[in-house]
Order: sequence, then C-alpha cells, then structure tokens
Amino acid sequence: MKKIVVLGAGYASLAFLKNLDLEALGDYEILLISRYDYHYTSILLHEVATGARRDARIYLTDILPHKIKIIQDEVLEIKEDKVLAKKQSYDYDYLVVGLGFQSDSFGIAGIKEYATPIVDFENALKLREKIYLQIEKYKKTKDYKDLKFVVCGGGFSGIETITSLAINLKKFCVEQGVDSTLLQFVCIEAMPDILPMFSAKLVQKTKKFLKTENVELATGCKILRCEEGRVIVQRNDKEEAIEAGLIIWTAGVKGNAVIENSSFFTSGRSKVEVDTYLRPYNQENQDKMQNIYIIGDCAALKDVESGRFYPPTAQIAIKQGEYLAKAFKNRILGVGVEAFNYISEGTVCSLGEECAIGNVKGMDISGKIAIFIKRMIEKKWLYKILGIRGIFR
Repeated sequence: MKKIVVLGAGYASLAFLKNLDLEALGDYEILLISRYDYHYTSILLHEVATGARRDARIYLTDILPHKIKIIQDEVLEIKEDKVLAKKQSYDYDYLVVGLGFQSDSFGIAGIKEYATPIVDFENALKLREKIYLQIEKYKKTKDYKDLKFVVCGGGFSGIETITSLAINLKKFCVEQGVDSTLLQFVCIEAMPDILPMFSAKLVQKTKKFLKTENVELATGCKILRCEEGRVIVQRNDKEEAIEAGLIIWTAGVKGNAVIENSSFFTSGRSKVEVDTYLRPYNQENQDKMQNIYIIGDCAALKDVESGRFYPPTAQIAIKQGEYLAKAFKNRILGVGVEAFNYISEGTVCSLGEECAIGNVKGMDISGKIAIFIKRMIEKKWLYKILGIRGIFR
C-alpha cells in the first residue's frame, strides 16, 4: 500500500486532509505526523499570550476521520523517500510538508536570549506566565521598569499583540490591586510607520486608538541588539536604549527549522520555492521532487503578476490545502490538474477584542464591524474542520 505522509497540523495540512476524497484514495495509507496531538489557531495566539483567551486548541482526533492515522512525533529532517523524526523514520510515496513557521531574529544579537516570540501554543502560554510574573514582581520591587512592556515589530502581529496586551493587562492590574496607569507599552518599528499593508487612513485610526490605550510608538527605530532589560536601537543616526521589563519579539517569521536542516532541499529563510502546482521549484534535486508538495509557511510562492512572493498568512495556507486536496485526487486518478491561483479576500487586524481595522475585497473597514468580520472568519475555519460543532466553540 502506498503512503501519503503529511507533516504538521496547521491550517494548510488540515485544509488538505479535510478536503481529501478518502473514498477515491482508498488504496492509500494516509499518515499525519505532528509534534502535538492538537491543532492550534495561530491567529489567536496573541490573545492566549495576553490573557484574552484561555485556549486555542482543538484535538486532532476531534477533527480527522479514523482513516487518517495520527502520529505524534517531532520531525527533524526530510530526505529522499524518508522523514526522520525523534521516535523513528517514516517512508513515503507522496509527501506534503505543512510544518508552519518559526521566529526570525534576522541575526540580531540578544534576541534569543532576552526577547520572547509567539510561535506556538505552548510558547504563548509561557509568555502569558512571564507577563503575569512582571506584575507580581512589581508588587515586591515597586520598580516602574517592571511594568514596561516592549513589543518589537509594528506589523500585523506586533499591533495585534500590543493592543491586546494593553487592554487585558490593565484589567489584570485592577484585579491585583496595582495602579494600571503605571503600565507602559512601547512598540518599536524600523519603518517610518506601522502596518504597511493598510491604507494611511486606517493607520491613522490605529495610531489614535493606540494613544487612547497608552501605547507609545517608536517608529524609525532600527533594532541593533537586545540586552537584559532593554532594546538598543538606532534612531536619527543615534544609538539609544529603550528600557523594558519584558521584551516581546514579533518582528519577523520564517519557515520551519526542518527545512533548513534538510540538505535534500534548496531553501532560503527555511522556505522552499514552489511552482504553481505547489511542488518544489529551482531545486538542486529537482528530478526527485515530483511526489513532494510544500504548503503553508514553508512554501515560497510567487505572485505571477507582481513577481513578488506572497506573504505567509492563514488565508493562503487554507487555500493551498484545499487546492492541493483536489489536485492530488486528480493527479492520482490521471485527470488534468489546474495551477493554483490565489486571490486574497482581504485582511483584518484586531485592536483588542472589540475593535479592528481591515480591508475586505478592496474596501476599508474599522471598528465593531471589522472585529465582527474577523470573528466570522475565525468561525468559518472552525466550521470547515469541525462542522456545525465549530460554530459553538
């Protein structure tokens, strides 16, 4: 029996598995190898980290049919016809790589030692613990620096994180008898402004909102290094230090470390360039890539029109998984396969749990309607993987 092996339980992999025609693939053994026995909705990790949400997990046994064998193991390296993991190795006839992302420090000194990223559910829980500990620490030291939180990165993730943090930490301080007006929040961004993916009008609305939540924007600040308790930046050609009780890193991500650890692939920033059929492209071992597909954050896919690589988002990962499920069936049955074509439906960035900004189908939106749409997008994903049960989660 031939084996279809899927790596990772993120958006792309689950969209692929949930849309597979299992009846048509009855002669194939389908394996999902995942480090965890659950799927976590990564677009909600910042809410887990800031205490706005307690959980963002769904166990794989509640999502996938019994025909798909779930193996909890940590993938280490991919070779020709074989996947090496901590517990054992796994042979494959067809391989689908959907391993997700890791934080990218861009080689900046001190990031790994002194800053905390948000990369998975367990990491989000650890960050939440660190955040709460800062409040407990202040109660003992009365040092205002313990109440200063710095988020590195003024892009999508950074703004979602710092707004949720500012709103929810104030609530926690009230519960703990700590004066919430003593909290300080700083968002550091190297570019002249935040959120480059949105219009100037939406950016201005966001900045106004951040001001009401006592969030300071340190734009035009190139991060030189992180040290214990501070971030060293270059602003206006001068070096300066921004003090911090806790440093959170949201300034960049790259593909999974497994890719860079696998010499079988030709890769850059832990990503593999793929063609419009989501197969590895421009590879030294190109002749050995016919039965391999890369989807989600590990895939570097170019927009044919602009020639630029698509940014990694949950939306494109889901679309890739859905496309590949259909293309996979057609290929195995000997039916023609159309190329993957991606059209973005828009982007919505939350500003806490009751407000958001976004652009949906070319239209700018903000406020409560934007957060409503964002929540509906989240529910839509839950419906896709859980059916009607997902609506009530």
